[in-house]
Amino acid sequence: MVNVLGGFRYYLEEYFGEILFLLGVILFFISVGALSTFGTVLSAGCFFFGVLLVFFGLFARLGVFSVKFRSLDGVSVILICCSIVLLAFSVAVLEFLTTNVGVDVFIFRYKIYYMLTFNSERPYVWVSGVCMLFGFLFLVFGLALKVYSILRY
Repeated sequence: MVNVLGGFRYYLEEYFGEILFLLGVILFFISVGALSTFGTVLSAGCFFFGVLLVFFGLFARLGVFSVKFRSLDGVSVILICCSIVLLAFSVAVLEFLTTNVGVDVFIFRYKIYYMLTFNSERPYVWVSGVCMLFGFLFLVFGLALKVYSILRY
């Protein structure tokens, strides 16, 4: 029994990046399939976690997480990972949509007209803009630190 668990643990350690990547691709395709005009929480959540799992699976496969986190490389990896989280969140939050349907009544030439109004707005656009701004800043600073640490050695 112990040997079976040891083999499963070895399999997970060996193929952790591929497993994360494939789960991310599956979640991304679910988000595209659940995409609709009005937006859904399922689509937004699957998009957010799908993008995160795809990138973190690639990073795990490339060995990005094997650096010491108390160094300049570690800070750059943390900044790049935070930027990916913020950028994925900023795109996923755009999925939420608020719709209002109403009826306008107006009179023209002694006739009463009814007009159906449909207003839609994205209430979290400002959150998306702020997260996108910080995501790009973290990405630029993380890449700059990574280049500096590569050129320094």
